[in-house]
Amino acid sequence: MTNRLQQLAYRLLGLLLLLALWQLAGKRHLGGKTLPAFTDVASVFTVNFRRALLLRSAIATSTSAGLGLLLGATLGCLTALTAQLLPALSPGLNRLAVVVNALPSIALGPVLIITAGRQATPILLAAIPVFFLLYVAATSGLHSADSRLTQLFTATGATRFQRLRYLDTPSAIPALLSGLKLGVTTAMIGAVVGEWFGAPTGLGIVILNTMQNFQIPLMWAAVLVVATISLTAYGLIGVLERSVERRRA
Repeated sequence: MTNRLQQLAYRLLGLLLLLALWQLAGKRHLGGKTLPAFTDVASVFTVNFRRALLLRSAIATSTSAGLGLLLGATLGCLTALTAQLLPALSPGLNRLAVVVNALPSIALGPVLIITAGRQATPILLAAIPVFFLLYVAATSGLHSADSRLTQLFTATGATRFQRLRYLDTPSAIPALLSGLKLGVTTAMIGAVVGEWFGAPTGLGIVILNTMQNFQIPLMWAAVLVVATISLTAYGLIGVLERSVERRRA
């Protein structure tokens, strides 16, 4: 308990130091007009209509990122399971995952706008990097089972599906949670980038419009909301990951 309190204290101290440096840099105009003081950004949340705008946009972006995370994670895990059950397909699926991950969002966005529509584009751009991360995590996790247990399953005549169900899949859970921790942040970034291509609402739209209209404090407030949502989701999955590790210990 003492170590946890110390870690929490260090994190809070680091956060306060970061905010103090931000405030100092903003007040002294070290970043010019594009870096307002933290208090100027925080004051945005005291204005009712701006707070309501950020709340609506946060809900829209979080929904797109969440659906993208779910879609990408599902496809990534299913593809990894297919490669595990059918090893002959593994090299082709590996190349497919690499090709999908190599597609640049900036180039893919306009294509998705035309083919999938404005509503679906943020979801799909969030799902693509998550698919790759979860495919890699699941593939690694499925091969992480103890070799002695694998030999035992083979010696007892277990089928490939039985070994997958009772040995490989449970062994892959820690790797999957690690992949999800990275996936939540990339899903949020993908959703924001997807909104830049013409989504009706979202934090990406707020960031783009405020940048064009030089509403710098509001732009930074939107960026702060994006970071807060990403870090909160990252922390929650981290708590779940530690809980699973304690149960497996």
